[in-house]
Amino acid sequence: MFNLAGKLFPIGGPVTEEDIVDREAFITTLEMRLAGGQSIVLVGPRRTGKTSLAHEVLRRLKKRGFYTATVDCFRLSNRRDLAQSLINSCLENRTGMRRTLDVLKSHAKALADTAKLAVKLEDLQVSVDLFHIDLDEATVLNYALDLPETIATRDGKNMVVMFDEFQDISQIAGDDIYKKMRSYFQNHRRVSYLFLGSKEGMMKTLFGNRREAFYRFATIFSIPPIPQEAWIEYISRKFAEQNLAVEEEAIRQILEITQGHPYNTMLLCSEIYYILLETAKSTITPGIIKIGFDRAMLSLAPIYEVIIEELGHRPVIRQVLRSIARGSKVYTGKVNPNEIKRAIDYLIAKGIIEKTGRGTYRFIEPMFGEYVRRELL
Repeated sequence: MFNLAGKLFPIGGPVTEEDIVDREAFITTLEMRLAGGQSIVLVGPRRTGKTSLAHEVLRRLKKRGFYTATVDCFRLSNRRDLAQSLINSCLENRTGMRRTLDVLKSHAKALADTAKLAVKLEDLQVSVDLFHIDLDEATVLNYALDLPETIATRDGKNMVVMFDEFQDISQIAGDDIYKKMRSYFQNHRRVSYLFLGSKEGMMKTLFGNRREAFYRFATIFSIPPIPQEAWIEYISRKFAEQNLAVEEEAIRQILEITQGHPYNTMLLCSEIYYILLETAKSTITPGIIKIGFDRAMLSLAPIYEVIIEELGHRPVIRQVLRSIARGSKVYTGKVNPNEIKRAIDYLIAKGIIEKTGRGTYRFIEPMFGEYVRRELL
């Protein structure tokens, strides 16, 4: 009997502790360092589990009594958005509300409704007037950047603040935002910071180049790969929860397709599971894996089409993609090596490929490589 409650293989967002595969030691390391006051940079391509890991670290810290706050830079439009997102997340530690500022604004005329809320925030000088649209944006941002330390000090707490897709913040707040943030954060004694980024090169430059404002502000960590044996144990256990016995060889076939990429693996297993549901089968066969793969590719095609469009129609970039997809040499005598180098650097910066050896590269997301083989070869 199949249990349809929830997703057996979660996709499309951060996962819970139960679905984080073989990351315990890494999570413990991050938790220990952040709890000790060290700031951390966590880098890795999109859809490889950064946000899930970060949320689990924050959950554990919160359970230990830490204040926590999160800001998703990918969702912001301007400096005011940045300020209000940080303020809301900090205030949630006191109010229990995700969007405290919206509540204050919507009940501004009904003071009795916000009396308890106002008392909770009185010592922080939080009022509707502070966030009025006519107020100087710089004033609001200055208040926001100092709020983590202010609220942590007032409440006798330690705090951890997470910025997701941190490398994108300059696109919405200007290149000078890094200097401004550093000027505040370096004076915070009760707050540590967790910076997430999907563009590894940009993040390592931001925190490793002496010319950058955040030089040596935080320790850089890359997400380690998940061992194949850990995937085998996890996938076997998940199917067993639904009374489905899966042969180890079938799981190895799945992992050969996905190369252990977290999102690709979860997606393919999810499609296989729903095929079993739809056909009332209880055994995973090579045919079912093939159908699951085709369905997974169909769901990914719109995403991959956008990626191809964003890469543009420059012949050299497409040639590099084709060469990697074929497993052939990237550098050829027909194209200027400098042009190929620029194309490779661009694809690495975009998080599409990574270097595996001298003159050799691979797609970070294996199923994107398959899409290239199908569409561009």
